[in-house]
Amino acid sequence: MKLKNESSVLNFGDTSFRRKKYMSEYRTVLGILARHMANNQTWVKNQESQSEFYSTVVETTDLFNRSEESDSKLAKRGRTLTNSIVKTGLIDEKRKISDAGYAWLNNNLAERDTFEKVLDISDDNLIFFRQWSKVRLYNVDGDHYIKPFLFLLKFLSVYKRVPQDDLLKLLHLLSPNLNDSEMNRIIKSYKHVSNNEMIFSEYVEKYINTDREKTINSNKINELFSESPIDKNEFNEYFKNGKSIDKAGQIYLNFVESLLSFKNNPNNVTLVELIKVSKNEKVKKAFGNGSNPFVIPKVHDLSVESFNEKNQENALLHGNNIDIYNTFKISKLNDLIKEYGDMTYRLTNLAGIISYDNKLVDLPLQLYFAAFFKKFNIDLSGDEPYADYDGNLHSMLYANESFTTSLGLEKHQVNLMLKEFMSELNLTNINELIIHFRNENDKRFKEMVQKKFPKAIVIRLLKDFVTRNNDSEIKKLVSENAPIADIFEYILGICWFYISEGKVNIRKSFKMSLDANFLPLSHAAGYQGDIELRYKKKTVLLEATLMGKSTQKRGELEPVIRHTVNLTAEDNELSEPRTTQTIFVASELDDNVINIFRSTNFIELHHSVNNKTVNGVNIFALSITDIINILNEGVSDNKIVTTINDNLMQIPSIIRTGWRDNIVSDILN
Repeated sequence: MKLKNESSVLNFGDTSFRRKKYMSEYRTVLGILARHMANNQTWVKNQESQSEFYSTVVETTDLFNRSEESDSKLAKRGRTLTNSIVKTGLIDEKRKISDAGYAWLNNNLAERDTFEKVLDISDDNLIFFRQWSKVRLYNVDGDHYIKPFLFLLKFLSVYKRVPQDDLLKLLHLLSPNLNDSEMNRIIKSYKHVSNNEMIFSEYVEKYINTDREKTINSNKINELFSESPIDKNEFNEYFKNGKSIDKAGQIYLNFVESLLSFKNNPNNVTLVELIKVSKNEKVKKAFGNGSNPFVIPKVHDLSVESFNEKNQENALLHGNNIDIYNTFKISKLNDLIKEYGDMTYRLTNLAGIISYDNKLVDLPLQLYFAAFFKKFNIDLSGDEPYADYDGNLHSMLYANESFTTSLGLEKHQVNLMLKEFMSELNLTNINELIIHFRNENDKRFKEMVQKKFPKAIVIRLLKDFVTRNNDSEIKKLVSENAPIADIFEYILGICWFYISEGKVNIRKSFKMSLDANFLPLSHAAGYQGDIELRYKKKTVLLEATLMGKSTQKRGELEPVIRHTVNLTAEDNELSEPRTTQTIFVASELDDNVINIFRSTNFIELHHSVNNKTVNGVNIFALSITDIINILNEGVSDNKIVTTINDNLMQIPSIIRTGWRDNIVSDILN
């Protein structure tokens, strides 16, 4: 990515596509774009193509409910919708899908290198870890860059529990003109904050150059402000506001003119007008860091004298004209950082590597990354031209390559680093290291579940899933970064954590991507089911849906049977075959669907991607209310599965509605 102008800051996303469920929605949009761009479709300067793409998104997804009438507006929506995906390297500026993009869509990522195998993250996490690691922030001229995500990883490999607001501000203050020496100095100098030797604002003032724009001569501002009226076009050259300059520029001008009028002629009339315009939200962002630029006395005490007394340190009132401009620059910069900070958190969170928890940021694998950055002098900046990297679809940015390959590291170098790191942990091989971190993650996951999702909270959430009138509370209690349907799938897994009393590894059973705090991001694509619970001699497949009765047959019948057949066939091929039990869970159950599930026990069925067949499958259905009762009664996983299998039909016969009721009663009693 490249800065548009000197006042711009790092932005991993795009303000025209502000989302919370980036993982699932990026995949959706990318899939539609891939189909659209097939057959050498042209995108650049092709409004018809852009308009057609956006129309398809609106018609086939629930991402947007807005509709546009003109092709030009539809085309603009198509461009802005995909701007943020361009920055990932999954597509280029011409909207051509990259090798990395196709690999993600087709579940065909390059094989994990040895370093990546230790990370214990999903393929969805992995693609973003790889891509963010390759992303560069170029200066306006496109001849120098920094690597913000690698800087972030290196910074967090040194410091723990960094305040999220401070870290995001630091990241967005980085200039793309910095060199490696300067960036490493910024990292090293943060020790003064970490050791409580200075506060963060002092650190920024001392070690970070926040003046992103060329220095403006104070005489030019004096000349501009001396005009009456102030020239609007010239004013807008200095007091910029990006896309909304026509609207915001006039508001800024009104404020500055009112400010100058009060400073030149302080009286009640000019004071009242200044206070009035200072309350505008755009003025607050541009001149007051999000708050009113002034401390305003109460109405009964309002006077020029009281106003000046309460604002005697205010540079807008008592400084020079250049101070008005400098206040604007700083406030706008802080506003941009605040605006983009949330997107940066959500998008870097997709990598599943960085923990954002209670407004503190950590690297759970800090020791691992610390050893990596200690062993290798990873470049954090460089001079390769923007056109040769972001502008070249064959560059490493767009390649389907592993993390260490993209950094130019040889396999033997990485293996040596791993060997040295393992020796510190008294481990002898890579498999032991992988297991070591998996065990640590399992322990952290268990602690998280017990703390964040005690059984009472889980039951409360299940009740909300039944009524579906409190989705906002569900997101608040679980995560805002995943769709409700995926959150239900996740909570069903947590239910089984309690039902199984920890006998089965729930974290590894999820077929979904989690963040570094083990909260849901998105269901993983593929031909597998939702949650595969691996026991010693059996596999239990949990299939979750919030579809109502009217849509279950169309939306769930085929996938649930297909997933069950695939899993059963694969379990049958193991050296020690397992029995396979599917449990379908929904808020309400359609009788036709559960009756058909019952009948599949007597049907020969075929694997969806190979020639394997199975002589029937075992699918049982439970409602969310059934799961609540199971949790309340403390019913074990073994009793559930045993009761279901004890009541399997032995001879084909008519399946009559209501057959399930006695089995559920036996489970609960």
